[in-house]
Amino acid sequence: MTMKLCVAICTRERPKLLRSCLMSVCGQRVPDGVEVEIVVVENHDKDVSRPITVEVAAQTGWTIHYVLEPELGIPFARDRCGVFAAENGYDRVLYIDDDEVAHPDWLATMVEAVSRYPAEVHYGRVLYTYPPETPSWMIAPQVNKRPTGTVLKKAEGHNTLVDTKVFRDDGYALHFDGSMRFTGGSDTDFFSRVHDAGGKIVWVPEALVEELVPVNRVRLGWQLHRTFRVAGNISRLHEKRSGRGAAMSRSFFKGLGRLFNGIFVQLPASLVFVVSPERGRRQAFHAAKQIASGLGSLAYLTGYQAQPYRKVDGG
Repeated sequence: MTMKLCVAICTRERPKLLRSCLMSVCGQRVPDGVEVEIVVVENHDKDVSRPITVEVAAQTGWTIHYVLEPELGIPFARDRCGVFAAENGYDRVLYIDDDEVAHPDWLATMVEAVSRYPAEVHYGRVLYTYPPETPSWMIAPQVNKRPTGTVLKKAEGHNTLVDTKVFRDDGYALHFDGSMRFTGGSDTDFFSRVHDAGGKIVWVPEALVEELVPVNRVRLGWQLHRTFRVAGNISRLHEKRSGRGAAMSRSFFKGLGRLFNGIFVQLPASLVFVVSPERGRRQAFHAAKQIASGLGSLAYLTGYQAQPYRKVDGG
């Protein structure tokens, strides 16, 4: 039986990144019995990237659909991808971000996982390539700690194969939450709801994509602000699932705990700097992230919500 698969790429005013992503997808090995096409959803009201899709399609022979989603925000773009795939008869939609490039066997590995580990969602791994100026103490080891086939309770949207029944009215009829358009975290929320609805999410670490980290993201301020806002997003996700009261209680105690740990446990440990400067800097960075995470959880209690995706990053 033939599997009809749609590779989905959301983009907005990032033509160079999109071209690299498209070329990596068009270089994939396609297994027998699989029909693959691509949809590029431009989160814009103008055809900014259409010329690139036309050029790559002509160069590679791949079918590339180009769709506009004028409602700004990544949840709307990702949802348009899923709805497009469901309405056009695709069995599965395979998400990849426009700032990623796929390893040559990425698609084939995902397809193989469908038969080996039947599930509604298959979640692949992202490797990060850092710019040369990145401080070594900022780079976390990229080690896979979960075996292939591990069943998860959530996933993210940057390397994920999804059964289109998740979007269809005769299936789960789920959609990305547009209220999270600029906050981040809408993908984690979506896949958590897939799990809650009875969908199975499986880890496939051999399905690799690679993301080139922009220079602005290896600055200390960006790293700490990201940790701060992620903590707030996690609190809001708990509110959606468990109610405001439970989320506030959790955020209060988690926030205080992380602050205490960062200030009184992790930060003093960074004094090892005297003996090992590299280890000391890494420990201090970890302490700062603990403090930022604690503050993010506590900021949730005030109603504050960061919106970092109001502007294009890396365009």
